[in-house]
Amino acid sequence: MTSPRLAPPALHLRTLGDALVTVNGQPLSWPARSAEELLWYLHAHPNGAYRAELLADLWGLDDTPAAANRFRVALHRLRATLGRPDAVAEVRGRYLLHPDLLAASDTAILQGGMEAAAHAKDDAGREEALRRALSCVDGEYLPQIRAEWVEEARLYWRSLRVRAYVALSTLHCLRRECPLAVQALGQAVGADPYLGEDHHQRLMACLTQTRGRFEAVEHYRRYRRFLRDEVGDTPMPDTVLLAERLKAGELVCREAEQQHRAPLLTALRGPKEP
Repeated sequence: MTSPRLAPPALHLRTLGDALVTVNGQPLSWPARSAEELLWYLHAHPNGAYRAELLADLWGLDDTPAAANRFRVALHRLRATLGRPDAVAEVRGRYLLHPDLLAASDTAILQGGMEAAAHAKDDAGREEALRRALSCVDGEYLPQIRAEWVEEARLYWRSLRVRAYVALSTLHCLRRECPLAVQALGQAVGADPYLGEDHHQRLMACLTQTRGRFEAVEHYRRYRRFLRDEVGDTPMPDTVLLAERLKAGELVCREAEQQHRAPLLTALRGPKEP
């Protein structure tokens, strides 16, 4: 009698808010730091990288025989720890993470949700896809890693989740669901304070509608300090004018004034994955 075939262990790569690999829900232990570093480097470079690039970026090494041996050891440990000899492939000199591992990461959920939202036929489908995209988001991409090689990927995934928050906020605005719009737009601004000034204007107006003019004006003052201290600039004249209208007690709804879906359509379009 043939024994039943066991299902392969379920791998999951968590990168948004943490850098963690789980196997059947349990955190994976790494025998060497170099193997884990190699995994995250390849995840941040889904199109692969040459060995010389890997050695220079990860360990500051030239592509010498000794360095090449260090790379081979790290690669062997990576494959052995994941239990997948095919975890990394070499294609025309470039080393790439297996597509199954990229698909098993939280970034695939974020990316897939945004693509589904862009192609959804109605607002209900868009909202469902956006919430699915954001369900995996718990912070910055690979936050424990402090290296130049991660910055491009980090900026991309930050931009993607910010666009998801902005799109979700716009959907709520279109339905006059002001508290939910404020919540989503506040998360967008919190993730990226450099977000366009028009979004800060929208948040000020929405805060007036939901939490009162004092909350709205306080956000304006924080934003003004941020521009002064971090950018060396001042708010645009129409932002200053909006703040004065809100201080005077005027209830302003930017969505009612504009009556268009441009923020939603813009948020659902963006740069390609690095």
